[in-house]
Amino acid sequence: MKFRNIIYIALVLFISCKSGINDKFRKDDSNSGFYSSNSVLNNPKVMWKYKTGGIINASPVCDDKSLYIGSADSIFYSLNIETGAINWQYQTGGKIFSTACLSSDFVYFLSYDGYLYKVNKKSGALIWKFKTEGEETNMIKDYYNLSRFAADFWDFYQSSPVEKDNMIYFGCGKYFYAVKSTTGEEMWSVSIDGVNHSSPAIQNDKIIFGSFDSNVYCLNRHTGEKIWSYETGRDTAQYVWLGIQASPAIDGENVYIGSRDGLIYKFNINTGDTIWTNNNFERSWMPSSFAIGDKIYCGSSDAFSFYEIDKESGEINYRLSTNSYTFSSPAIDSNMAYIGSANGRLYGINLKKQQISWEFRTHGSLTDTLGIYNENGIVNVERLREILKQDNVTDYDNLVRFYYKMFISQGAILSSPVIKNGIIYFGSNDRYVYAVK
Repeated sequence: MKFRNIIYIALVLFISCKSGINDKFRKDDSNSGFYSSNSVLNNPKVMWKYKTGGIINASPVCDDKSLYIGSADSIFYSLNIETGAINWQYQTGGKIFSTACLSSDFVYFLSYDGYLYKVNKKSGALIWKFKTEGEETNMIKDYYNLSRFAADFWDFYQSSPVEKDNMIYFGCGKYFYAVKSTTGEEMWSVSIDGVNHSSPAIQNDKIIFGSFDSNVYCLNRHTGEKIWSYETGRDTAQYVWLGIQASPAIDGENVYIGSRDGLIYKFNINTGDTIWTNNNFERSWMPSSFAIGDKIYCGSSDAFSFYEIDKESGEINYRLSTNSYTFSSPAIDSNMAYIGSANGRLYGINLKKQQISWEFRTHGSLTDTLGIYNENGIVNVERLREILKQDNVTDYDNLVRFYYKMFISQGAILSSPVIKNGIIYFGSNDRYVYAVK
């Protein structure tokens, strides 16, 4: 192992130990996606699975005893991490596509009902809830009728809260908030032009996030004052290539993020200057957030791929096919990457061998009745055309209904996996939470 890798892993382990059992989306304040765990090198088996009442796009967070996750059934769940048995559940007024933030005694999460919740993590008892100006779905121009705006089917997530120095930071609708964690009191908020479903990353006094208005924002986390912003590419004619739904990742003085303009970006965190961009992704949206190790790693939408990218140059070292839309963000450890795909497969990728070592299929993938994907997880084009014709998919609303049906039937994985003690946890559109080892 390279000396640089040893230093990096030691630093991550130190940070993990120092932070205790705190957990959040992408693991830490930098959104590194790096987990200090034993690697899952071989084909995993189901340890347990728990079925909720709705699709699961959020990612789990864990402490030593429990897993916490929200579902589209509007319920937030606490499950026993070893057995999957339910500890408690909390009913909200809207679907939950926000990944929770976990502290020593409490868990914070956002619901589409427009509230940020703080509950006791042992009992599920409500401590407080903070009312925002309201959650919103990103709106896009109808593919079939450009004079009409419609809800964006591909807007799969909500912003996930992060706790720092007794403050909770998160986006909701067209606002970004700083709320006092002890009382739920708003300390500041800023309005932005687009819906904010990117999850923030923090370094010192800076907090960074993206928005569907195509901008990356860097704010002073104490005051909300804008330090810099950068506008990525916009397609104002069709509103198809528009916006940022990935979350930023910070590495030293560098920020990495992907955009729907088909590019990925590296910024200087202090100035917002662009260090490099890369557009070699077949014009695909880049909605997957980066995992950071010696290289950076992400998935892609229409390019159906997982990538390893050089941090210094932005060049692609290699790509591996995932055979379908890969909005899921990878989790990495010292040997492996783990990432989900819309074909219902969780892929285990050996980072040193640069190859897929195994794939795990969801219950939906194994029981799928539509047959759009074959046994290898590749789209059966003739079958796809047949179903599109049967379902009379000639307008946007019918197209959305078709996609919902396909993702549920196949058990699409839009949730980003986490790994703890050699066990991988994730959610699926087949409504299950999985623990595999």
